[in-house]
Formats: sequence, structure tokens, C-alpha cells
Amino acid sequence: MTGPRGTQAQPWWAAGGLCFTCLGCGRCCRGEAGGIFLLPEEEQKVAACLGLSVSDLRSRCETRRWRFPSLRERAGGECVMHGEDGRCRIYNARPLMCRTWPFWPELLESPESWAAAARHCPGMNEGKTWTAAEIAAELGKHEQYELALREAWGKEGE
Repeated sequence: MTGPRGTQAQPWWAAGGLCFTCLGCGRCCRGEAGGIFLLPEEEQKVAACLGLSVSDLRSRCETRRWRFPSLRERAGGECVMHGEDGRCRIYNARPLMCRTWPFWPELLESPESWAAAARHCPGMNEGKTWTAAEIAAELGKHEQYELALREAWGKEGE
């Protein structure tokens, strides 16, 4: 963002940071459809966590409907890794997209985007205050992840 006289404008969340602490409720694992993308090394970790080969993981748990391989969803948008107990079956091996929730670029675009997501996530606007530097670091992970996905799967981003 560019501000007056060419100065770099600060993002809306920079002044006070944002609060978030994961409560483990699993609401981020169900709801709207969307891609939870996987790098090849993440596929290997997830497969190992589940005791599967990578080819079995791909056939049982992944979809290719998005631009990169992604975890499948059940009816209603629930992630295939969301267990019956309400917990993530691969928590210790979860992909970067899951590890960086809710600091996703689309949720940080505006206070309205953040507020809309917070209506479904009780951990947002509660708990730990993340500084602007910490949030920027999470955003940087997303930028690097996008590049790594393109390189790994040979596809251009949209």
C-alpha cells in the first residue's frame, strides 16, 4: 500500500496487532469449501502420520479440483482430516495453511474480512495479541508457500 507522498501505508492491523488463540474447536476445519493445499513434503508427513503411502493418501484423501493438490472435503465443506471427536487427525503434521490460520491474506485484507471470519472462530479477537511483525511473518510464509506450490506442481497461480 502506498500512502501520501509515496510513503508506505501501514496495514489496518499494524497499529495494535490482532488477538488470536486457537481454542481447538475445529470450526476452521468445516464450513465453506476451499483448498488446503499440500506441498510434496507435506504429503509425506501427512501420509506418515496416517500410516499410509503417499499414493494411498492421494487416492483416499486428496482432490485435484483446485490448482494444487488439496485435502478433500466431506459434504458441507468439512475437511476429511476433521475427526469424529472434533479434533484434527493430522494436527502434528498439518499443512502450512492450517498452521497459519487465521493470518491468511484474504482475512487480513480489511477489518470487515477479519470480522466476518471472527464470527465463526471464537479464538479470533481473544487471547494472545499478535504484533504487526508476527502477523507480517505469517503473511510472508504464505507468499513463500505460494511460490513453493507453483514450483513443486509446475502451475501458475491465478
